[in-house]
Amino acid sequence: MTFYQILVILSLILWIVLSSVCIIGALRLLPRALSSLRVIEELSDELLKKALPVLDQSQQILDQVEVVAASLADDIDRVDRTVIRATTSVEGMVELAEDRISEINALLEVAVEEAEETFFSTAAIMRALRLGGRGKKRRVPRSERRRLG
Repeated sequence: MTFYQILVILSLILWIVLSSVCIIGALRLLPRALSSLRVIEELSDELLKKALPVLDQSQQILDQVEVVAASLADDIDRVDRTVIRATTSVEGMVELAEDRISEINALLEVAVEEAEETFFSTAAIMRALRLGGRGKKRRVPRSERRRLG
């Protein structure tokens, strides 16, 4: 036998021993791993049992939040429409008030003109009365008489 053959045989023996140790170790660890998996599965089942009511309640809360959000959106739409109507109404009232103020201003202008005409005609009458018969009677044209009253 050559050195090379001895080396190959020794390496094969070493591989057999090493793989036997790995197989035995795996066989010893397999039951522990399986029991750990069973414990993990039981814990996940228990967690699922406890989480389902919480998930159901959260779904109910989400449904209620959706209803409240829809109600708020409707209320906001109603308030928006009310504000628009109120704005339109106020704008109409402001326009009406402006028209009335313009009419009152025109009426006041007419009243002031009439008062001025009355004042001037009264002053002219008073002057004529003060002068009495001192002067020549002059004839007042019709348009001026109308203006003087």
